[in-house]
Amino acid sequence: MKRKSIILSIILSISFVAIFSITSKAISSNEEDFLKYLITKTYPELKEEKKSKGIIKIGVNMLKKDDKKIEAHKNEEFIKITVNDKKTVETNNKIETNNKIAKKANQMKPQVPQKVELVNGKPQILIYHTHGTESYEPERTGNYHSLNRKYSVIAVGEELKKNLETKGYSVLHNQDYHDYPSFNGSYARSLKTARGLLSKYDSIKFIFDIHRDGIDIKNGEMRKNVRKQETTTINGEKVARFSIVVGPESPNRKEVEKFANYIINISNKKYPGLAKKVIVKPYGKFNQFLSNNYALIEIGGNANTIQESLNTAKYLSEILDEVLKNMKR
Repeated sequence: MKRKSIILSIILSISFVAIFSITSKAISSNEEDFLKYLITKTYPELKEEKKSKGIIKIGVNMLKKDDKKIEAHKNEEFIKITVNDKKTVETNNKIETNNKIAKKANQMKPQVPQKVELVNGKPQILIYHTHGTESYEPERTGNYHSLNRKYSVIAVGEELKKNLETKGYSVLHNQDYHDYPSFNGSYARSLKTARGLLSKYDSIKFIFDIHRDGIDIKNGEMRKNVRKQETTTINGEKVARFSIVVGPESPNRKEVEKFANYIINISNKKYPGLAKKVIVKPYGKFNQFLSNNYALIEIGGNANTIQESLNTAKYLSEILDEVLKNMKR
């Protein structure tokens, strides 16, 4: 019995020494285990290497070493954690798939909308404004809603008209206010105007409702940042960027969206960065059922200057000229 006790004491002593040595070594010198501990505590979703299936390997050198030490450990990684994170893998695959789709989309030739016949000598294009009081810097009256046409979307529409006319198009620019004296019912009033003009001139094949984007600007710093995002430079001059809005409830939504995407594609080809993405709103028709070739165009925003937006009209006319030429029967 005494002999067994001695043997047991020896075994326990050896075990204690071994455990103490291993623990001391881990605490004092095992950098990898210590960093693993920190990472798993910081990112609990990570699994230690021995518990994973080894799909993703993350090698990180968190502690800088001099060249000699790096050479000494050239076959080791300071941190080597293998993670079987299904969510991460699926996300990465999704991103990769989206990138492939985006690359294919960029390589694809833009789909030309249905061809139309333009009659010379009669109005071919209608430009009008559902929200004609929308204004730009420096006109801030009425929270950027002013009857001063010099600084409003009406001036931009007139500039677009003039530039299109120099390219040989017959353009009708309606300058009626539909959002004054009441903003409510603007689209109902502009619909009545547009229908009246379309019934009078059945030669009109393209309709452009010109707006500007609007953001509730809190301070000067915000105005500066918004303007920076909404502005690009072409041929050395500042130009307001534009976007096209699509109403999802319009019965011809697919055709309207196709027309919008074609304009954006041509813009990206001619002036990269000028156009933003097509915006499909959660609801609304925006009178787009009047024509498949209808575009609600937002030129710049209330942080842009009127001159930047007038500059946009010049380049937009070149974009629309190419669009219309490609659609002409």
